[in-house]
Amino acid sequence: MQQEKPNNKSVWWSWKMDEADLQNQVGNYNKLKITESYRGISVLIISALLGFSFLISAFGLYSDLGSMLWSLVIYAPVLFFVFKGHRWAIVALMVLWTFEKFFQIYQIGESGNGSVITPLFWWLIIMPYFWKALRVENAKRKIPNVSRMAQGGDALVYCHECGTQLPPSAAFCSKCGTRLMSQDPRKKNDTNDDDAEKAYQDFRVN
Repeated sequence: MQQEKPNNKSVWWSWKMDEADLQNQVGNYNKLKITESYRGISVLIISALLGFSFLISAFGLYSDLGSMLWSLVIYAPVLFFVFKGHRWAIVALMVLWTFEKFFQIYQIGESGNGSVITPLFWWLIIMPYFWKALRVENAKRKIPNVSRMAQGGDALVYCHECGTQLPPSAAFCSKCGTRLMSQDPRKKNDTNDDDAEKAYQDFRVN
């Protein structure tokens, strides 16, 4: 009898996040595909919506092209830093998305054209992804600054900020520049790959 594969994904429309899903997102932070991580999904959704809106604006079917260009200028850098895992960027994305949709509701109320349900609907189905992405980043920050594991006699060092694997002698992350907590890997000879997994499995979010 084939064993059923466990589902570590929370319900897409829910603001709640299963503990198994959270542990999977944090424990496999740098291994998940862009379509599997919440920060990646958030970037893909907004990018797709911007691309579609820009396309129909070019044909004069939506907003004017100038407004869409300004939207691209505003959203593009935010999305870049969201994908890089910066919490401030995720919060900024949540604020921008909320402002945009509720401004649309205001415009509909003023003009009397359209339905307020449409922007509210889009806000409700997409915002949970931003919220979950923020929860993952908050959880990730609670992991010890540096994970050092012995593997075949060689100590491995991982940056706590971006997860990049670094040489044992590294004092700063070569990717994001974060200062690493100094530890002597020779004192960690009794550790192994299970230590990192255990750190994630033992992690709990209040």
